[in-house]
Amino acid sequence: LRPDFEQSGDGRTSARLDGEEWQLTGDLPLRLGPGILNLRLRIAHRSGGVADQLLQSWHGLLGTDQGGRDLAPKGRLAYLLERDGVVVGRLDHPGLRLLDTDLAFLLPWGDGASGGRLGASLQLPTGRREDFSGSGGLDGTLGLAAWRAFGHWRLHGQGERVFIGLPGDSPYRTVLAHRAFNRAWGGLGFQGSGAGFWRGLGLDITLAYSASPYRVDIPRIDRAGWQQHWTFSHARFPAWRLGFSEEAGTYMAPDITAFVSRRF
Repeated sequence: LRPDFEQSGDGRTSARLDGEEWQLTGDLPLRLGPGILNLRLRIAHRSGGVADQLLQSWHGLLGTDQGGRDLAPKGRLAYLLERDGVVVGRLDHPGLRLLDTDLAFLLPWGDGASGGRLGASLQLPTGRREDFSGSGGLDGTLGLAAWRAFGHWRLHGQGERVFIGLPGDSPYRTVLAHRAFNRAWGGLGFQGSGAGFWRGLGLDITLAYSASPYRVDIPRIDRAGWQQHWTFSHARFPAWRLGFSEEAGTYMAPDITAFVSRRF
């Protein structure tokens, strides 16, 4: 939101990321031989939102830098990435959009106490590059995950290699230094087993890392992103998860995310 967050030092790149998003994600798994075929659909509604003043007050309470939040118009939807006068993506009108669709095949082993999974996925270009609903190309991911339980405690980790496929004339090529990058997650969780509220409560804390494929001389875009995920659960409602994520304000992930999930 500050000028040094929006403009590159050489003046070639402009970037603005200000808005809120409500997203509905659905997974449709199908057992296929030794593995699982999964289709993931994502629909997002983007707007200026209502949380600007809340976030500003929260940063003021903690005494942390507002990052220009106090200078920006409240309730603004303004997504823009521009390089050398060419618009890579722009979004300034609220609305509902279909994002890129994931088709994955997973090979799991073990059980809930100890195990893992190996997976590969294709991200189909059902979204539009022009409004940041997708990359405009066919992307891919290779990943490996593992977990181990120790009584009420559970240790887990996951690593991924993401491959970005772009059409030959895609303007994204002007802002990417790499067409592949790494992501990783590692966390520790505790799950109570009692019937009461406190005895049945569970909490998982995960730290996530994502490298940046961008090189445009704007630190919030070029630097890798670190994100913390706090996920709450309860023994009486094992299918439900409630949590939030906070990130140090880069282009690779939202600043703050709240989420609810249910496993059917």
